[in-house]
Amino acid sequence: MAIHPIDGRYGSKEVKAIFDEENKLQRLLDVEAALARAHAKVGGIPKKAADEITRKASTRYVKVERVRAIEDEINHDLMAMVKALSEQCEGDSGKYVHLGATSADIMDTSLALQLRDFMVFLGDDLKQLKAVLLKLAKEHKKTVCVGRTHAQHSVPTTYGLKFAIYATEVQRHLDRLSEYKPRILVGQMTGAVGTQAALGPKAMETQEITMKELGLKPVMVSNQVIQRDRHAEFLFHLALIGETLNKIFIEIRNLQRTEIDEVAEGFEKGKQ
Repeated sequence: MAIHPIDGRYGSKEVKAIFDEENKLQRLLDVEAALARAHAKVGGIPKKAADEITRKASTRYVKVERVRAIEDEINHDLMAMVKALSEQCEGDSGKYVHLGATSADIMDTSLALQLRDFMVFLGDDLKQLKAVLLKLAKEHKKTVCVGRTHAQHSVPTTYGLKFAIYATEVQRHLDRLSEYKPRILVGQMTGAVGTQAALGPKAMETQEITMKELGLKPVMVSNQVIQRDRHAEFLFHLALIGETLNKIFIEIRNLQRTEIDEVAEGFEKGKQ
């Protein structure tokens, strides 16, 4: 049961589904399948094996419960997934699963797939919010109200200006989203220390093909993990968006005080 209000009340079902356990597993499997296909294309493994791995790389075959059971035995979440996928593959195809990769190759690349899906919703929500704010700005461009500095009355302003300011701030968030996507939506197949030594003589080509299969850009250079400044930038952007929303909400709360009573929250039947 969710204990955080954003998880339990305000979260979107569609966005929650992106990060739930089954979809996380499916994205890991997607990366393993893409890696197998890349190996086959460069002649590293039989095409028949890559086809079998791709066919079985689905939560229809690899169940969350089975992965958990294996993890309880070996205490390694990613290798539990690898073993669960391998045991579903017919013949000797299973031995080619995860060939040359390190855990972070699969996990960090699959996270990029999840973030890409989430960014679609984030962008759509920001566009919808901007549209609402612009509509209000036009409707209230002549709605005069008290201007305030340091919470004290100042010269008059309009509600149209307030909404226009919010709308331009949201547009900057959209600009940031477009600008940093290429830095964040990347994947890697670089092995345990980033040298690609375990991926064979066609390692660079294998990485390129894997990422093309997934619709991602490969990292330029890396070590074991995709460098975390990328993820930190994304989290900082979410914090900026949160602060914009907080600013709007605080303004509404202050202006609906009994002694001010300029605006009010939308009322729904049954709320006290």
